[in-house]
Amino acid sequence: MEISALPDHQDLLLTGKNVLNETVLDKYRLAGQISQTALKYIISLIHDSYHLGKTSPPLTPVELCLLGDSYLYTALSSVYQKSVTEKGIAQPVSIDVNDVAVGVSPEIGTTAEKINRAFVPGDIVKISLGAHVDGYTANVSHTIVIYPPSTDASEPKPSGPLLGSKADAICAAYIATEAAISLLGCALSPEKLPGAYAGRGKVTGQMLREVVDGIAKSFGCVVAPGSKIRRLRRFLAGQAENIVAEKDFKGVIWSEAHQEFAMLQKSQKLNSEQSALVSVDNHQNFNKLGVSESSAIPTDNFVVVAGEVYSVDIRMASVSRFEAAGLVTLQNIDEFSGKNNSKDDIVAKSDVYIRDFAMNYTLKLKSSRSLLSRVEKTSSVYPFKLAHYADSFPIKTTLSVDEQRSLLDQVRKDINKQKLGLSECVNNHLIVAKKMHLAKFLPLDVILNSSNENARNSGADLTLMHNTLPGFEVPLPKLGITHLKLRSLIKHAEPIDVARESATVVLDNFDNEKRVVRLTGSTKFFPANWVHSDFKLQDETTEALIKLTQDQRFGIKVKECQPMKLTDIKGAAGDQMALD
Repeated sequence: MEISALPDHQDLLLTGKNVLNETVLDKYRLAGQISQTALKYIISLIHDSYHLGKTSPPLTPVELCLLGDSYLYTALSSVYQKSVTEKGIAQPVSIDVNDVAVGVSPEIGTTAEKINRAFVPGDIVKISLGAHVDGYTANVSHTIVIYPPSTDASEPKPSGPLLGSKADAICAAYIATEAAISLLGCALSPEKLPGAYAGRGKVTGQMLREVVDGIAKSFGCVVAPGSKIRRLRRFLAGQAENIVAEKDFKGVIWSEAHQEFAMLQKSQKLNSEQSALVSVDNHQNFNKLGVSESSAIPTDNFVVVAGEVYSVDIRMASVSRFEAAGLVTLQNIDEFSGKNNSKDDIVAKSDVYIRDFAMNYTLKLKSSRSLLSRVEKTSSVYPFKLAHYADSFPIKTTLSVDEQRSLLDQVRKDINKQKLGLSECVNNHLIVAKKMHLAKFLPLDVILNSSNENARNSGADLTLMHNTLPGFEVPLPKLGITHLKLRSLIKHAEPIDVARESATVVLDNFDNEKRVVRLTGSTKFFPANWVHSDFKLQDETTEALIKLTQDQRFGIKVKECQPMKLTDIKGAAGDQMALD
């Protein structure tokens, strides 16, 4: 699939504009700094509301998302005012709690009670957001724990660590992210590759997958579908997945198919013939399928090189509490599915949208044409919410919480004026809603009872798995389970909690610096929450990888983007709830 541009323009867009120089690096740094600051701002709001009791009633996810987006918008409007015409929110703030995997950024007036409920002690909250300057994007995700409110105002610390499967998932996601960043950094100095990787001379996608999968196994977890380590380029940061195909894609993507072999190995139901059937290493067969590195189809046989920018987005789910083998999969959250399943399912409409520039249509309503024009001018290829186009947006972050809440009703009224125009754009596929997902654990017994024996023995499973565009793979090619079949089995699944960590890094070799510039996800400013896992790392190579970024003399040099000072945030003592 080719992009709609002349060959010379393609080279300029995909190559020329992605050469790392001082100007490009400054734009990346600024986007990272703004994202870091917005994340710090939201975490401080949560601490004030739920740990220090300074806000009554506590802020809900709807309010947190709107205030976070307001901060991003305000910070971005004050930078590069003349030289850059395209800058803005690359990823609206989303607040995903417990088994919600990704995508929940509720609009004001949402009727989904489970999405907009106040947090309770024991919840794990995943905060995700992003900013871009001139198309150079820095996204970030971080998982925090809601602890019981502090009884000692002078020392606001939790009384004990979080335990159990949630803690296992948080540890696995945090360590996997750090190990992946360290391994990416080894692309600048391949001679520093430790242990089993020493002497390979390069960092490949297969090595990245092995490291993350090994950490997940050590902590009794699986890598949840949707996790990825991918290269970013100007205006190409994964925001239009399943809408457009990206040429020359480089990245490792985890899906249900990557759990299939391990799941079947764990099962006691496989005989020797079946074990041989599923033992093929699918990741070594790209050449047989005719898939090249320049394809839009993801493969693991790419090489990480200096001068590239990568997003590390890891989601972990702990399966140690389940005795039987099974699969972690994703269920769509929408206003149709879930009504006939269990009471734990969420029924809600997505409030995050993206413009599909491949579609054209002459709109009839003036409000539709006005909205579409504003979207194309301000949001471009990035996701947006209707609240971003409200006359009263952004809400000033310098106001008190009570004053901010008084403005919410006005934002709601402004949104209602835009809904009719949005409906026509969506109905004609000019604007597409981004998907929201719940994480579910589906037992293997249920899958085997529904598997297609003919498809399982057809020998075409490798092509089904890999020779397709992202989002169109057969989830379980060995068992012949399609997306439609898997969706019908979701009613037999159980909710499973997911932890998420995401960071954006630049492999900076400009002027022979050889350093990793960590745009977002700083371990210094956003340390892991206080949790305790009964598991520990079992691989010496992974331990050595992580230590490379901690060795200032002989390891990998890492420079972290520092958040800006938040002079308008009160109660900074809440940051003490996240312990080293």
